[in-house]
Amino acid sequence: MEIQILGPSCANCLKLEMLVMRTLTELGNRDARVEKVTAPREMEQLMSGEPPGLVVNDQLVWSGGKELPTQAQIAEWIREVTRAQIAEWIREVIRAPA
Repeated sequence: MEIQILGPSCANCLKLEMLVMRTLTELGNRDARVEKVTAPREMEQLMSGEPPGLVVNDQLVWSGGKELPTQAQIAEWIREVTRAQIAEWIREVIRAPA
């Protein structure tokens, strides 16, 4: 799993990073790769709103706003993206010729 935290290292960006790390620890996900994206051009390619932003496996799940998401929200986004990707993988396997 790859997670990107989008933002210029502002206070909310750092808080979001801490929330993500705590959430991953609580979920027992030790394999996730967390990357901070601070370059303006990269951030613009990944989101259209104000930073900070959160990308899970190449899918923007949250951006901007003065209120940060809760750990419960972050955990649910991680689960949703993971479930959707597993479902897509299963569909591809079923469609693949034997």
